[in-house]
Amino acid sequence: MTDTSPLCGVCERRLGPDDLFCSRCGKPTPLNLDQDATVRVGDWSEDSGRLDIHREVTDPTALSFIGKGGFARVYKALDRRLDRTVAIKVIRPEMVGTELFLESFRNEGIALAKLRHPGIVPIYDIRERGGLIYYIMPFVQGTTLEARLDKARLPPYESRRILSELTDALSAAHREKMVHLDIKPDNVFLEGDLQKALLVDFGIAMAVTETVPDSSGGPIVGTPAYMSPEQAQGLPDIDHRSDIYSLGALGYRMLMGRPPFSGREAEDVLKKHVEEAPVPIRDINPTIPKDFADAIMRCLEKDPWDRFPTAKDLGVALESVTFFSTQGQTAQREASSGMDGTMVGLIASLALIIGVLIGWAIG
Repeated sequence: MTDTSPLCGVCERRLGPDDLFCSRCGKPTPLNLDQDATVRVGDWSEDSGRLDIHREVTDPTALSFIGKGGFARVYKALDRRLDRTVAIKVIRPEMVGTELFLESFRNEGIALAKLRHPGIVPIYDIRERGGLIYYIMPFVQGTTLEARLDKARLPPYESRRILSELTDALSAAHREKMVHLDIKPDNVFLEGDLQKALLVDFGIAMAVTETVPDSSGGPIVGTPAYMSPEQAQGLPDIDHRSDIYSLGALGYRMLMGRPPFSGREAEDVLKKHVEEAPVPIRDINPTIPKDFADAIMRCLEKDPWDRFPTAKDLGVALESVTFFSTQGQTAQREASSGMDGTMVGLIASLALIIGVLIGWAIG
């Protein structure tokens, strides 16, 4: 009698009727597919980092691998139901080890789905299948701030614009009691020709932080170069002011071409965040406007109480930054004309007298 049980689509091993994974290669089986999902779990290959290359993929919903980060892998796909291009972020399996994590991640996703702000990439849906958890979000055309900074340092006025847009997005999130905890160039997306700044990956770091114990008193989750001192120490009750510190570290990188601290090992960088003061911006580049440099340096204060109390306050400080003073512009015009202020004043006075005399004569 012919065995009609299905074969694994990757290694062609015979599958049992109730198998969710192939016993040979570990790939999900047809029973493990979420029929309502935008892309199929079975289309992903963790080994290749792309869609399954062992067989031809004819499903138009599975398009391409985009990239990966500390928390997840990202895929571009087509939403079959709404006929739109979306991004699928699959959380790393080793981070999905407990129901506590899943519950926290779901809660963060629900909170983010309710948050409406043009500077925050929203979540369309969260799904779970075959031991994986992934969420669906808009596919945004553009590039990351990290990729932009790798090409060239940004001019100060462009850095101010991006930081101002990020503070506005953070202010909206903080009002809803949401903290990012992983602000870095890779989590800032510059959209389209206008390069509008968008924040991504809200909620992931918070979900991990709330559910992963650590012997030092709390977990250390995030990116060392941009962590606040309290985050670097794994302290409990980290709040929105940690994001303000991280935004300051991001601004420092944008203006100086490097983060405030660096080191050979992550532990070295974390220790510097806790113990050392960053080199003042104007000590390195005195052409940066003082009020801009002062705002960034205030964000980087060790004590959270010494930073801006809210992202909105930081935004107000950034908006007040001036790059060209009236006095400086006047001096530039005088220098270009080759005349000093006294000569300009004499000429103006003489013109006024002549005008009065002419008017008197005509009258």
